[in-house]
Amino acid sequence: MNLVVVDDTTVDFNYKIAHMFDWSIDAPLYSSLMIMAIVAVLAIIVGIWARVAYKKKAYLKRSKGFLFYAEWYYEFCQGFVDKNMGEGFTLFGGYFMCLFAYLFVAFNWGLTGMPSVIDWLAAPLSLSLIMFVLIQIQGVRFNHWHYFHRYVEPIVAFLPVNLITMWSPIISTCIRMFGNCIAGTIIIGLIQWALSNASGALFGSLTTMAQVNYFPSWDITHSTVWTQIFLAPLPMGVLNIYFSLFSGFVQTTVFGFLNALWMAQERPMEEEPKLAERQDVAPKASLAS
Repeated sequence: MNLVVVDDTTVDFNYKIAHMFDWSIDAPLYSSLMIMAIVAVLAIIVGIWARVAYKKKAYLKRSKGFLFYAEWYYEFCQGFVDKNMGEGFTLFGGYFMCLFAYLFVAFNWGLTGMPSVIDWLAAPLSLSLIMFVLIQIQGVRFNHWHYFHRYVEPIVAFLPVNLITMWSPIISTCIRMFGNCIAGTIIIGLIQWALSNASGALFGSLTTMAQVNYFPSWDITHSTVWTQIFLAPLPMGVLNIYFSLFSGFVQTTVFGFLNALWMAQERPMEEEPKLAERQDVAPKASLAS
């Protein structure tokens, strides 16, 4: 029997082989699943509410309350599709409703105290893969078998370059979103560390008194006293709101525009009308006349 020692613990090698494909769920994945559940529940509630309102012919009146915001969100997403993608993409309104809702909630999920989602590489990578698959589907949809000819244009020797170009949207969108999010996380961490050190330097002499009168009382570990974080709450709150709300809105908008533009580019350009068929060009007079 082969044995492997990992962290001073003897582990059966056959056991590791037997469980090598076990899938463990980490904290960011739990957060992502919770966000998807929240979005799904809201969609179901809106659907039921809209169905009831339709039966009561409430559409004859102006929408109010929760239904008003749901209708506004639907019109916003559908208008976004019609404006940026054009004809042939009407059904993508539902996709962008889910995408915008998930992304914006994911950017602000850290404000709840739960593990962050969007600075977890698997989240932006998954969204980029979904976008990539949709782009290729639209390419096949509009160009049919000619879609595969793009990889050998203008000559077969360009196949490696064209393959790299095909995969570039995944890399660019994933790294852009992940880089912006992780940069904000690093900045917040550095500022929190600096403010904590400054608090300790200014109020360190009061640490003993703070530990005796520790608050909150239910924290029996007394892990953090107020003298260590006194300067941090207000600046950290402002920074969290900025990197969550503002940055989340910007990144959601950018990612949505890239989705729409790259999918819309797969639709062939309409041919310019022939000279004889154009209304603004008068036919030339014949020589016989």
